[in-house]
Amino acid sequence: MEALGSNPKTSKWSVLSVVILGTFMAILDANIVNVALPKMMANFSATVDQIEWVVTGYMIAFAISMPATSWLQGRYGIKEVFIVSLALFVFGSVLCGLAWDKDSMIAFRVIQAVGGGAMMPTGITLVSVAFPPQERGMAMGVWSIGAMVAPSVGPFLGGYLVDEVNWRSIFYINVPVGAAAILAALWILDSKRSAGPVRRFDSIGYLCFSVFLAGLLIALAQGQREGWNSDYILSCFGLSLFGLIGFLVSSFRQKDPIIDLQLFLNHNFLMANIVNFVRAVAIFGSMFLLPLYLQNLMNYTALRTGIILVPTAISVAIVSPFSGMIADRIGPRVPLFLGTVLVSYSLYLYKDISLNSDYWFLFWPQVMRGVGLGLINAPLMSAALNAVRKEQTSNASSLITVTMQVGGAFGVALLGATLQRREFFHYAQYGDLLNNPFSVPVYKAQLIMQDVLLRGGFDPAELAAKGKSLLALWVHRQATVGGFADAFVFSALLITIGILPALLIRNRRAAQPPGPRVMAE
Repeated sequence: MEALGSNPKTSKWSVLSVVILGTFMAILDANIVNVALPKMMANFSATVDQIEWVVTGYMIAFAISMPATSWLQGRYGIKEVFIVSLALFVFGSVLCGLAWDKDSMIAFRVIQAVGGGAMMPTGITLVSVAFPPQERGMAMGVWSIGAMVAPSVGPFLGGYLVDEVNWRSIFYINVPVGAAAILAALWILDSKRSAGPVRRFDSIGYLCFSVFLAGLLIALAQGQREGWNSDYILSCFGLSLFGLIGFLVSSFRQKDPIIDLQLFLNHNFLMANIVNFVRAVAIFGSMFLLPLYLQNLMNYTALRTGIILVPTAISVAIVSPFSGMIADRIGPRVPLFLGTVLVSYSLYLYKDISLNSDYWFLFWPQVMRGVGLGLINAPLMSAALNAVRKEQTSNASSLITVTMQVGGAFGVALLGATLQRREFFHYAQYGDLLNNPFSVPVYKAQLIMQDVLLRGGFDPAELAAKGKSLLALWVHRQATVGGFADAFVFSALLITIGILPALLIRNRRAAQPPGPRVMAE
């Protein structure tokens, strides 16, 4: 057993502070690296395909390390696992800052991801056992400030560091933050060894589950570029299916499987994880689409893009603690429903996005999405964790984080494919219009383009040819804008899937009395 401290009135908030510091750093680093990829490519003379593994390798190692944390916590203690994962993440960050080529960078990112992946579910377990069930909504609301703000702050902070310092500083910044978190964890968390027997490690189940996750995440991450029907991607999906079958067979045969699938027989846990999957699509999908639109079409810098994303982070930070308290009082159903509807509607508002969209057009949907995510985060986590027994908390935490990771990868892959296909669709429509010799709007547009070129000092003999070329470029940009608008609408439709399970969650009021709490390993 591992006690959280002699004074439960204060120790639980200290534990929460340590967890927020650690998990914020891990999630921030997963997002901040994207801004620095062009600089890394130039520094390492790497291609896009090669440098992509800096992100893909991190994502895979991050997800694979999560299922093992439940067993590690039982074997070595939650405090020990949390501190070691923090130390491993900081050590990996230092190595990434010292990386001398693309291969060393990928290897060091994997080391960093193993620490970050173990830190996430362990941090959730620490919070869930530090607070009684009737206070978990509030606690998870405060925790989600860091967890949900980090993806929005990442591009902003990364853009500043890359532009004003250098790309290696995005890794070195983790060192003082991580050191402070380690010292705080050593000071605050008390450790005692579990008196019960340690369950056997399900090595076969873990190996099969790792193969399943790795194959699936590689396919989702690279399917758009390689082609969904390519031999490489189909092989990844096949390997993933093979791993899933092996994992399922092993789970039913093992007394203590690496992941207890019986948790999904729990109604509230199952409904919460469906909403969790949908929430991941909303977070990762919107964080994928909007920066692409701002930087590729609006020519925003990374720093300016980060500033545009800040309203979401602020809204999440303001709403999350209150939504947690509401969930503690009346149950999670109402805030989950309202949050899902708001997130969906905020994405739908971008159906009218254009090359002339101003700041305020982008601002209000961002605020609305932040409020929606703030209403979802804490009630979702408290509903899932309050649905399971105390000894299942660490396993449930791992499942929640794995589901979110897979949901995020699924959302980015699906919306990326949607963006490309709808862009081709709109371009074909515009192409048919351009090839129509009797189209009055096209004729007028060509005259406008020629007039613009004439005013710019171009040779009148070249006006017709250059006008058509300029018009074709404009049409391509308009087709891309149409693709983005359709992708945002599609993401809004995807998120509505979460409305029904949100309504089906049962409002269970926690009856456990407050008092000194002991952390089960």
